[in-house]
Amino acid sequence: MLSRISRACALFVGLILVSVSAERAAAQYGTVVPPPADLQVGFETISAEQAQQWLGLLAGPQFAGRGTGQVGYNKAAHWVAGKLAEFGLEPAGDGETYFQMMPITRRLPEIDQCKILGPGDTVIEGAGNLGLERYVDQGEVQGEAVFVSFVGPEPKLPEDVELREKIIFYTADAAAAPSVPMLLARQRPVATLRLIGSAPVSAPQTLFPGRRSRSTSVSGTLLTSEGLRLAKAFGAPDGWENSGQVFLAGQNATLRLHLREQPAGTPNVMAWLEGSDPDLKHEYVVIGAHLDHLGVSGDQLFPGADDNGSGSVAVLSIARAMAANPIRPKRSVLFMWFTAEEVGLLGSRYYTDNPIHPLSNMTCMFNIDMVGRNEDKPGDVAADNEGHIHLVGSQRGETKLHDLILDANQHIGFEFEFDEEGVWNRSDQVNFYNHGVPVAFMFGGFHPDYHQPSDKPEQINYLKIQSAARLYYLAVTAAANHGRFPMKQEE
Repeated sequence: MLSRISRACALFVGLILVSVSAERAAAQYGTVVPPPADLQVGFETISAEQAQQWLGLLAGPQFAGRGTGQVGYNKAAHWVAGKLAEFGLEPAGDGETYFQMMPITRRLPEIDQCKILGPGDTVIEGAGNLGLERYVDQGEVQGEAVFVSFVGPEPKLPEDVELREKIIFYTADAAAAPSVPMLLARQRPVATLRLIGSAPVSAPQTLFPGRRSRSTSVSGTLLTSEGLRLAKAFGAPDGWENSGQVFLAGQNATLRLHLREQPAGTPNVMAWLEGSDPDLKHEYVVIGAHLDHLGVSGDQLFPGADDNGSGSVAVLSIARAMAANPIRPKRSVLFMWFTAEEVGLLGSRYYTDNPIHPLSNMTCMFNIDMVGRNEDKPGDVAADNEGHIHLVGSQRGETKLHDLILDANQHIGFEFEFDEEGVWNRSDQVNFYNHGVPVAFMFGGFHPDYHQPSDKPEQINYLKIQSAARLYYLAVTAAANHGRFPMKQEE
């Protein structure tokens, strides 16, 4: 047992270590100065621990990758809206809700009217046997039937096999299954159907306004027993399903589709913090991030922890901080979580084409996309980018907004990089800029898990999210007190 003196010394050393650790966490990126006293309360609400808790939910299985038009996205949008109500922020969407609904169309297969036709009088009825996940506009596709078995972690096709415009029926073991859809897609078949032992399930397809369906082929699943019956009708050898081989039937299969369409919507999530100056509160600053990701595709889930769960959580942290801070900025702040960024920046475009608050009253726009990782690419490893972050678009034309962010950074200590202007057109701020609004886009950089199922919460640098959110909390507040920023057109 330690003596009293030993215990006192141990406690003293422990307190010193805790203090040093806290100072390092607060000044993660070097020497910084404390934030303004009147913003301290909100500043301190933004924490890595809170970001980790929220992102664990947003990028967790219950929101299923937040694919636009999928149930997971709608659940995530309602979860964000619930947090905004909890913070006491006002709804800023349609009809005094937190949602601005962008119209979309849901296309669904009427599976009991779909069927597969084989040689002779072979027919496989859709109900209970067929599940469709992607489909094309035409009601019927036809092509030579091909039966393929994939085994092992590195599935391949023989070099002399051409599968273009064919209908592929395939099996894949657990090791091969994740790689097969992309392998087959590169072959450009008219349809691919995987044989599975459980009842196949169909998924709706989302059609966006002004955009044609992206699907150029049909994909889905087929009950194994019916697939084997079909293969036998085409003359496939016994045991083909476990052979790792390819059998070209030399005869056509026909897939008949029957689809129906129904109107639907997908929401931008929006909240309003009213400014403190009665004469200026009609003007506003926007802070936004896209909430959507790739969702579920086939049997793969894309969690989107960094892209853009990190940005969504950062904006949520800023919203909470500004609601909690006793001193509000002079102008109002509009918080936004955009839908459909991953399919063409459609949610932000919908807002700028259909603004709920006049664009003429918007003084600037801050965007956050992927701020939860250290950039990791050939010649630029993650360990060298702990305190680095990209600032994009803020130096286009006049630089008043850019300078304001640099000034706020004295309280954070990021080392900014300005070498990613190539992503300018790939995130939501560009739609605001195209309407004459000064913008700034904070971006952490690319890494090997970008747009992969491996973009998971356990890969995230939560202190970087904390620092990004604290930086924009200070910058948004300063911008809302600043007034209008000059918008000089690029030469």
